[in-house]
Amino acid sequence: MTENEFDVLWQRAEAESYGKRLAAEYPLWRQKRRRAVSMVTAFLIVVTVTMSLFTTQLRQSRNYEKVYCNRVGTTDAQWASLAAEMLLE
Repeated sequence: MTENEFDVLWQRAEAESYGKRLAAEYPLWRQKRRRAVSMVTAFLIVVTVTMSLFTTQLRQSRNYEKVYCNRVGTTDAQWASLAAEMLLE
C-alpha cells in the first residue's frame, strides 16, 4: 500500500466517523432550531399585537368630544349635520 492510498483510506475513515457524529446530533440540533424559530415568531407576534393596540388607543384618544366655533352665522342644520357625522365615525 502506498502512502497516497493510506492517506485516502485514512481520510475516508475520518470522514465516516465525522458523518456519523453529525447524523447522530442532527435531531437535537433540529429541535433547538425549531424552538428558536418558534420563540422569535412568538416574540414578533407579541410586538405586533402590542404596537397595533397602542396605535389604536392613540387614534381613539384623538377623537374630539366637543366642537367650538367662533362664527355667528352657523345654522342649527349645520350643527346637526356635524353631530351626525361625528356619531357615524
